[in-house]
Amino acid sequence: MHTHSTTYGILEKALHKVVVLSFMLMLSENAFCQKQTVYQFVDIPASARASAMGGTPLAIPEPDLGLSAVNPAFLSLLKSQKISADYINYISDISIGHVSYCFTNEHIPGTLAVGMQYLNGGKNTRYDKDGNASGDFSSNEFALNMSYARQFDSCFSIGATFKPVLSYIGGYSSFGLLADVSANYIINDNRTAMSFLVRNVGSQLTAYYDEYGQVPFDIQIAVSHQLEHAPFRVSFVLQSLQKFKLAPAENNKGEAGSEVDHDKKTASKFVDNALRHCILGVELFPGKAFNIRAGFNYKRRQELKLDDAGGLAGMSLGFGLRLKKFRVEYAMSKYTLGGTSNHFSLLVNLPQ
Repeated sequence: MHTHSTTYGILEKALHKVVVLSFMLMLSENAFCQKQTVYQFVDIPASARASAMGGTPLAIPEPDLGLSAVNPAFLSLLKSQKISADYINYISDISIGHVSYCFTNEHIPGTLAVGMQYLNGGKNTRYDKDGNASGDFSSNEFALNMSYARQFDSCFSIGATFKPVLSYIGGYSSFGLLADVSANYIINDNRTAMSFLVRNVGSQLTAYYDEYGQVPFDIQIAVSHQLEHAPFRVSFVLQSLQKFKLAPAENNKGEAGSEVDHDKKTASKFVDNALRHCILGVELFPGKAFNIRAGFNYKRRQELKLDDAGGLAGMSLGFGLRLKKFRVEYAMSKYTLGGTSNHFSLLVNLPQ
């Protein structure tokens, strides 16, 4: 049986390999910058809780199967059979669904889970090279999630999800393999949690046509803290840490083509890029069985707002209702003035 020092030595080597791989992908990003990103649906969190708090994986130290689907290390907190089902009424006629089941086995230390995520892209119009409509086509994408997590002491756990992806778009198909890896650290009587996530490591193995795309690789750090004497939790996420510049390039001219102050423009651009990495979420607990949630995603707002009417782009709201055997959750995420998605989640405790 491994001692604690041996166990942590193995974990340290494993995490070191993950970090090295992540930075290798960071250095090679310039080679991929002109490629189209494929399988982007895997970045849409099925969990209504995650959607309500900014739309990204969270570090919340609770046994929540929905969050474990996007942050696999927290799967280790689940010690009994559970099932979750999620449905997203996305923009236009696009719909997304996800189902997940977790369990333990006496012969395997840790917790396992299997799940399936799909995207139905609805009907789309096909156009030829001259811009003439030539009928409709459909698109469907699927990802099989196979997860494992293990808790090594009261504070530290790691987890991973292996994701084969199959995509059909207008008669063309593609197959790829992706993986998520995360490590969590919980302190302060389970009130503070920190996560390091490497998401969507992998590649497109077969292309739709003759050109391979870039997978939505991402490195994230998430922190949450629940106040000891106040009924709310604050969550903070840093996303896309593999690159700093997230804002589109602009010229050095003003609206009328006049020169602008270079130092001010550089400082403003730096702040804009820095904020695009940040996602803020808040969760209120007015009662033991009822939560209210809100989030703000600055990057989403900057990319999707209208120039003359930002509205609520980048904002998200939701709630959760906890009953004896199951939980019901809802979230509304605002993308543009005409683009709102509704997220529904059901989490059920199965009899032992």
